[in-house]
Amino acid sequence: QTGEINTGFFRGGGSVKVLDLAGPSGPRVRTLLELSKGIARDPEVSFDGWRIVLSIRRDIRDDYHVHEMDADGGNLRQLTFAPRVSDIQPVYMPSGRIVFSSTREPKYIPCQRHLMCNLFVMEADGANIRQLGHNTQFEGRSSVMADGRILYTRWEYVDKHFAPAYGLWTANPDGTNHALFYGGYGWQPSAIVDARMIPGTQRCVCV
Repeated sequence: QTGEINTGFFRGGGSVKVLDLAGPSGPRVRTLLELSKGIARDPEVSFDGWRIVLSIRRDIRDDYHVHEMDADGGNLRQLTFAPRVSDIQPVYMPSGRIVFSSTREPKYIPCQRHLMCNLFVMEADGANIRQLGHNTQFEGRSSVMADGRILYTRWEYVDKHFAPAYGLWTANPDGTNHALFYGGYGWQPSAIVDARMIPGTQRCVCV
């Protein structure tokens, strides 16, 4: 984010695109959003398929803020506005609220020089932002489980080597009962991120 050690490395020029596999003339790519000086990241589609929530940094002088747009790329609207803060990785919750990761409680990880995020939640319009997690390292890359819990990657060093420091954790939507899901002491498969539950099972697919 602005003022942070990596700011000078920012390079804008990003977009959000849709790969349409069922086009009448075969697969085609459509552009929903073009940012000549900015970056769009972390797009997440709403449960009804009509909206997309994402994080946008419009240029090197801006920070990442949560935005929402219609599924066709129209009606882009900004939901978070805090300066010198990175709001990233938003995810729709079944309640209609949005969980996201943010540097609103700034902290540095011991082996790095950039700011870490915690989990936060807000109303669909960006109101009533509340912190869900207070880990000293990173919390994020969230998804929603079938029972409504948040499944997320937690970076922490308690009794761990650096390689498996990224484990999968769960939390209730109100921020209670943060608990290990998998990988707290597993040497392999090392870091675990971007987990999604496989419907109808207790298994997840992840990177």
